[in-house]
Amino acid sequence: MLLFDNQSSLTILPSMFIDTHAHIHQHDPVEVAGIIERAEAKNVGAIFTAGTTVTDSRKALELAEQHTRVFAGIGIHPSEITNPISKDDLSQLSNLAISPDVIVMSEIGIDHQDRSPDKDWQEESFYAQINIARNHNLPLIFHIREQGDDYDAHSARDAALSILKETSAGEIGGSAHYFQGRWSFAEKLLDLGFNISFAKTLTRIPDLEETAKKTPDSRLLLETDAYPQPFKKNRSKWTEPCDVPLVSEKLAALRLVTTEDICRTTTENTFTMLGDHGLAVRNILFQKIPE
Repeated sequence: MLLFDNQSSLTILPSMFIDTHAHIHQHDPVEVAGIIERAEAKNVGAIFTAGTTVTDSRKALELAEQHTRVFAGIGIHPSEITNPISKDDLSQLSNLAISPDVIVMSEIGIDHQDRSPDKDWQEESFYAQINIARNHNLPLIFHIREQGDDYDAHSARDAALSILKETSAGEIGGSAHYFQGRWSFAEKLLDLGFNISFAKTLTRIPDLEETAKKTPDSRLLLETDAYPQPFKKNRSKWTEPCDVPLVSEKLAALRLVTTEDICRTTTENTFTMLGDHGLAVRNILFQKIPE
């Protein structure tokens, strides 16, 4: 693909993968450089690291400011909502959102687990953070999870769908992160204007395969959710952004295309989702070489 500007003809090198959702800022700081290097070696050229509290969001931003291939998401994860979201929290998130290194509102959503706090607080927080995202034109990377492994449950999904619809959040855009639901749920999110983001769960949950096959090309994203996994005794088994190609390989096999096709498609979809925020990511991924 060629690009032209006022000065010269420019050639764009082949696409690199983008990990649209990870938590690498939560890893030991001495490991971060290696995590990024391993990702780049596997053709993963950009990593979005997502905050889960105000303090954690600040750490995500600090890491993004230190590494050119890392970009930040800010937000309060629903499982961290142990009290009604405060005006101070919202103010701090709004201030963080001003940074050019913040490109998504992440990680936000609804999570109805045993440990869940008052569900009304989660819904209020979701509303409030969608409003911040709209004010700063940040796509939403949201988390929706039910009690245990009951994929047929409805409470969190119904609440999230209702809020996304009521706030016209599809106008902002974004994705359902670490998607593990059935096609019937994915279809509703697609109808609202969101992307479906697949992670390594695609390689081991057969129920996801229908969604992986039916999701339109223009709505596919990739991620790893890479967070510290000390429960895995072998450090080499921890999920990292370098595992994005594994997800791509599975998705390509299901859709009967090449991994290169998935790479190009998901990278362009990420740029589309990001809008103006995607320019900085594009500049990092694509080297421009004078003809």
